[in-house]
Amino acid sequence: MSFAIRIATPEDAPTIADLARETFVETFGHLYPPSDLADFLESSYALDTVRAQIGDPAQRWLIAEADGQAVGYSQAGPCGLPHPDVRPTHGELKRIYLRAESKGTGLGRELMRRTLDWIEQNFEGPLWIGVWSENHRAQALYRKFGFEKAGEYEFAVGETRDHEFILMRGR
Repeated sequence: MSFAIRIATPEDAPTIADLARETFVETFGHLYPPSDLADFLESSYALDTVRAQIGDPAQRWLIAEADGQAVGYSQAGPCGLPHPDVRPTHGELKRIYLRAESKGTGLGRELMRRTLDWIEQNFEGPLWIGVWSENHRAQALYRKFGFEKAGEYEFAVGETRDHEFILMRGR
C-alpha cells in the first residue's frame, strides 16, 4: 500500500467533509444520542464550513491518501482552546483522524509530524491539543510527541458534554 500526504485545497472540501463525518462516527459515534451526533456533524463538517476553513490562510489542512483514496486528514490553526495561558500567537492541532484500516501503519505519526512542523513554522509559543479524556490511544501518541496535560474542559457534541483534556507542548 502506498501512502501520500498533501496540503488540502478547497476542491478537496467534499472529500474531507465526508471523510471527517465517517471517521468521527467510526471513532466516537457510539457515544452519542443520534440527535446530538447529527447536530454535531452538521455544524462541524458542513461542506461550506469545511471549504471555508480549508481556504483560510491561518489554517492548514492535510489529507492522507492510500492508493489514491482519502484515509485521513488533519486540521491545524490558531488555538481556540479555553485555557488561561492560550495566546492568539499559539497554534493548535484541531483535528487528526484516520480510517480504522489505516491505524497502526505509521501514517498517523507522519501526519502528526507534518502538522506539528507547520504549526511550529507559523505560530509562536507552545502547541496545543484538545483530546477526549477516554481516548487513550490518541493520548499515547501525543505523549510521544512531547505533549503533557495542561487543563480540562467540556466539549459539546449536541447536548452531550464530553470531558476533555487540554494538552500542551512548550517551546
